[in-house]
Amino acid sequence: MKDVIYVGPFSFPNGGAAARRVLGIAKSMQAAGFEVKVASGQMGNAGPSPEWFEGIEVFSLNERTAEHLPRLLKHLAYLTMGRKTLAWLDSLEHKPHTVVLYSGYSPYLFHLLPWTRRHGVRLVFDAVEWYDPASPMGWLSPYQLNIELAMRLLLPHAGHVISISDYLHRYYIGRGCRSVVVPPTLDVSTTPIRTEGRDPLRPLELVYAGSPGRKDLLDNILEAVLRLRSAGHKLHLSVAGIQAEEAGRYASVRSRQGDEVSRGVDFVGMLSHGASMDLVRKADFSLLLRNDARYSRAGFPTKFVESLAVGTPVIANLTSDLHRYLRDGDTGFTCAGPAPENLEAALTRALAMTPEQHAAMRARCRAQATEAFDYRAFIEPLSKFLQSAEV
Repeated sequence: MKDVIYVGPFSFPNGGAAARRVLGIAKSMQAAGFEVKVASGQMGNAGPSPEWFEGIEVFSLNERTAEHLPRLLKHLAYLTMGRKTLAWLDSLEHKPHTVVLYSGYSPYLFHLLPWTRRHGVRLVFDAVEWYDPASPMGWLSPYQLNIELAMRLLLPHAGHVISISDYLHRYYIGRGCRSVVVPPTLDVSTTPIRTEGRDPLRPLELVYAGSPGRKDLLDNILEAVLRLRSAGHKLHLSVAGIQAEEAGRYASVRSRQGDEVSRGVDFVGMLSHGASMDLVRKADFSLLLRNDARYSRAGFPTKFVESLAVGTPVIANLTSDLHRYLRDGDTGFTCAGPAPENLEAALTRALAMTPEQHAAMRARCRAQATEAFDYRAFIEPLSKFLQSAEV
């Protein structure tokens, strides 16, 4: 049996969307007949005895020693990562068939490119994002320079890429790489679903779950919901990932009286992944707005995949590859753009749905998730990709 080792500075299995990305692909590879191990950069037991998670050997290599440092020092320390992973790979009596790198970028690639060539091991990069800096000066930061060096210069030397989006797939095919497109995946069959439609006697239940950072336009979502409530529409929004005391950073909240906001929006704070999935499952619709930029074209929102998997339709503007899966009036509603008024228009349509129409939409969401995002759908594509990969 050929073996694959996933490496990188991510945490596993409790590492958010990154860990769930790795798990989904690992399950596809296992089902294709590969033995999969995860060598995570997380702090933990760095000894020879692994832990196990869902049939996957997990090694903790203690790369992430700078998590407690200020951001600048943490980024500088990040540039030294990969050495412990290389030492661990060197210690293996039997070298793997393939090493898959998630994140890590230039520091890991500088170590892994020569090592994999020397040992006749295939090196694959799992490409899931490509962020722009927050400001023009950000292009000169060590962290951003590391990203650009990896994405533009080093990865083409690896030659093999698992691309989360068509944007990244086209880019690396154009650079002469082998690439396979794999969006975020999960085991849909074991994911609990809600089948019943909305309760017309209660407000339309909406949810945003995640860490918005700079990528998700949560302020626009809040503005749209609060405007519609002011106009007399019955809807309620739960926001996971933001504490109530943090809400004041958003203009839509600061510009209104506290009770006006609290009656329509519940900031529930940080939740476990299971609790977050429960919140999304109980909602009638999940909401997502993003600007059209490189980050939104290159990435793919895991929250979209998980919403469809639990049967909750999505209201969003079309970025990344969402146009393939978010069909207006079928698996949710599309917004003409990311502005609050675009979301208001879509929410008005959602408010007009009958319970029967909504239940049918939920069923279509689950069917779409099973077809497009279940890890089993990528067993054959990943098997062919790994078998054809060259050193």
